[in-house]
Amino acid sequence: MVQFVVGLVVGASLVVLIMIVVAPSRRVRAERRLPPDVEAKLLLREDPEQPTIPPPAVDHPRQYSAEELAALQRLGQTRKRKK
Repeated sequence: MVQFVVGLVVGASLVVLIMIVVAPSRRVRAERRLPPDVEAKLLLREDPEQPTIPPPAVDHPRQYSAEELAALQRLGQTRKRKK
């Protein structure tokens, strides 16, 4: 009797497991596919609404004052002396 109940529970568990796996997959396959760029952004955990290409970086180096340039020059000279 115990073996019959165990077999019944195992059989019911397998049926439920198959239903859990198969039933949602049909609905998923019926859905429209995401565009590749949106899918990639979601997989990378990025916001699909944000532009893919980052805005261009501003390449304007800041202007150094005469005192800063002199300090940099002194640093370069002290390093040459230590070598």
